[in-house]
Amino acid sequence: MLELMGKPNVLCLLVPPLRDHLLPPETVQRLEEAAEVRWLPHGAVSGKPQTWETERGDVNVILGSWGMPRFDDALLSTLPNLELVAHGAGSVKPFVTPSFFERGIRVTHGASVIAQSVGEWCLMAALVGLRRAVGFHEVMRGDGWKSAQENHGDELARKRIGLLAMSQTARAFHRLLQPFDCDIRVYDPYLSESEASNLGVSRETSIDALCGWADIISNHVPSTPETANLIGPSQLARMHDGALIINSARPAAIDYPALISELRSGRLRAALDVFPEEPVIPGDPVRQLPNVLVTPHIAGATWDGRARLGATMVDEIVRFASGQPLKHEVRPDRLSTMA
Repeated sequence: MLELMGKPNVLCLLVPPLRDHLLPPETVQRLEEAAEVRWLPHGAVSGKPQTWETERGDVNVILGSWGMPRFDDALLSTLPNLELVAHGAGSVKPFVTPSFFERGIRVTHGASVIAQSVGEWCLMAALVGLRRAVGFHEVMRGDGWKSAQENHGDELARKRIGLLAMSQTARAFHRLLQPFDCDIRVYDPYLSESEASNLGVSRETSIDALCGWADIISNHVPSTPETANLIGPSQLARMHDGALIINSARPAAIDYPALISELRSGRLRAALDVFPEEPVIPGDPVRQLPNVLVTPHIAGATWDGRARLGATMVDEIVRFASGQPLKHEVRPDRLSTMA
């Protein structure tokens, strides 16, 4: 239908500097070839519609990213022709409302793009964690040197990897693990036996069993009431000495005080990118432990990834404009189990 009606009207909610990160000149050119694009004026705030100062009654598509406003009835009433929101970021939960889908508005997002970046971080975390790189780095910083044979690290090859959920980030990590010939098991009640077989992974029926078996546990669950404290003191106690916990997803899935207790004992290792309180407060022991790699919630944040996010959402808008199926559309029935 849009082919007959002409180019769709796109309202871009991205403002500098984020707009420049996601939309380099070549991506802007592709967008403007496919659509009539309206840019927010200088000083506008993406999450505050009262600052947009632009006509929106004829807008068919909104292109946004982090900082989106919540699309409640009041806002949607000013967008009577809105058909698609292209979200150049991950979770759509902060801005999607029931009215959104009731009005037939579609949404597509860049979670799969971010997943690629997170998968790389998980691979890095596995290698750094197993090789005890953080501890060796700190020893070298203090003018020290290796002191004994027991300080050697471990290799990733042929390790037993336990994945909590087969989400998009877990799948990205799984793909990157292929050259290492790891044995991979997954705890995910939503993963069917046939899908697990197609992916080349084994389903585990309980978290307790997964924790007792794995050399590495990598968390990939969304934040929902069902996923709170999936790994607590009992599960941590089941993990064998020297096991590594990777968390690049949501902090609530792992009992943080219990984890810190195990890490302070030196029995386990960890690589953490997410925390119950962010920023992590000064003096939190997790900042000082030599058996822990800590990063400030940046697993999915890379310059390359941001450029891919913008390009992927423009690809979706081009598909929408030409009547093609979207590749990254969010289905309403899957929203409750998504991150």
